[in-house]
Amino acid sequence: MNETPPFSDPLIDDFPAPNPNALPASPPADLSSRITDGEKFVVFFLDDELFAVRAARIAEIVRPLDYTPLPNSPAWLHGIANLRGAIVSVLNLSKICRKTGGAADSSKSKLIVLKTANSASPIAFPVDRLSEIVAFHEKDVEPSDDARFFGRAVYKTARVKLLDTDKLFASLV
Repeated sequence: MNETPPFSDPLIDDFPAPNPNALPASPPADLSSRITDGEKFVVFFLDDELFAVRAARIAEIVRPLDYTPLPNSPAWLHGIANLRGAIVSVLNLSKICRKTGGAADSSKSKLIVLKTANSASPIAFPVDRLSEIVAFHEKDVEPSDDARFFGRAVYKTARVKLLDTDKLFASLV
């Protein structure tokens, strides 16, 4: 008779036990500036310039929301919006990236909502339009001198600035 022990799950039991010796002693010093090979990025337009953000950092992409400007707020903060009962800080990425215009209000405009680790309120920013999801490889990314970006890559024939959202938004507070 072939009996299985109580509380046994064949899906879980097939996974090997973790090997503590296989884990690195400490994470790399600047994990945010490194990409894994084939990491996916969402490419979008601000004016006629291409930018990208890690797909893993995006919680969702929605139609632009009406936002309420806050008195005496910095120029890089559009205001706050209500996204299904959650208060979302809506940032002006054009101002943060030192672009002259802002995200245009068109039928192709979207609002990218980021996952937040340390913030109680989600962070979002409007973009003119989305391009597509692209996998970039570490060998294809050149480092950037600008702290707001961790690199630049070529997508089709255009240069794409890869946003370092952790450093970018940490510098705003």
